[in-house]
Amino acid sequence: MAPVATAPAASPAPATTPAPAPAQPPAAKAPEPTSNVVDAPLPEIANQPKVITPSQTSSPDGPKGPRDGRWYVAGGAGAMLQQVISQGTATVVGTPSLDQTDSGNLGFYAEGKVGYDFAVRDVQLAFGGPTPMRTAMELEFGYLGSYEKIPLQNGGQGIGTESYNLSAYAVMLNGLIKFEDLPVTPYFGGGVGAAVLYSYNHKIVVDGYTAPSTSYNTTTSVQNANNVCLALQAIVGVERQIYEGLSMYIEYKFLAYMDVQFAYGNTAWNPSGAPEIAPGSNSSNNFLANQIISSGLKWSF
Repeated sequence: MAPVATAPAASPAPATTPAPAPAQPPAAKAPEPTSNVVDAPLPEIANQPKVITPSQTSSPDGPKGPRDGRWYVAGGAGAMLQQVISQGTATVVGTPSLDQTDSGNLGFYAEGKVGYDFAVRDVQLAFGGPTPMRTAMELEFGYLGSYEKIPLQNGGQGIGTESYNLSAYAVMLNGLIKFEDLPVTPYFGGGVGAAVLYSYNHKIVVDGYTAPSTSYNTTTSVQNANNVCLALQAIVGVERQIYEGLSMYIEYKFLAYMDVQFAYGNTAWNPSGAPEIAPGSNSSNNFLANQIISSGLKWSF
């Protein structure tokens, strides 16, 4: 049997390296969505008040002009037109008391002020829309001078007069409320303080001291007197700007000096006739009130 030839062993196929896969580009980041909602104005709610900064005030057209707080100085003068005396009496020492009555005396009044106008605020009153208003505080120095000739009565019957020169100096702390954004600025307020009153050349003329229908004219033993008292006042006025920072004002005051008491010596009256030594006297009242009209200029800075 013939030998079988064996086929030669197949050589192994050479190993092949796989081709590298192509690099994939990074995926693009999707853009973030945009919206106009953030920048869109919020809708206004009906009748919702607008926010007004302290340096602004409102008008039908919206915020209007600076209205910051500011200091000011002012000065003016005027007249005392009428005087009211409450429960006043005048007494010559050793004689019955006589009743003082109101007089129509005129007087001179002068004043100087330094104060601060606070920033304007919109105030909702009980009627209408928001009203631009501001408050103010001021320190006032006032002088009142007059010639007093006060009628005296006994049992309702006029029997004489009490006369003297009056000089009154007062220091008042006033609070005011002002209404802004008008052609003129109306205001009202009040004040409290202290006053020093000086009386000069005091004299009393009374009919019937020595005998019926005779006049007794005496200059009291002490012609001058003074008194320190509480002072109260009510104020109503208007002001108008006439130049930047400069305003003119007109105001009415009801100024009351409380519990005024003057003592003109304590020498008793001599009932035997016209006294060789002038007697003393005393006068007092619940308050001495004065109605005053004044005007002046105000400088704000």
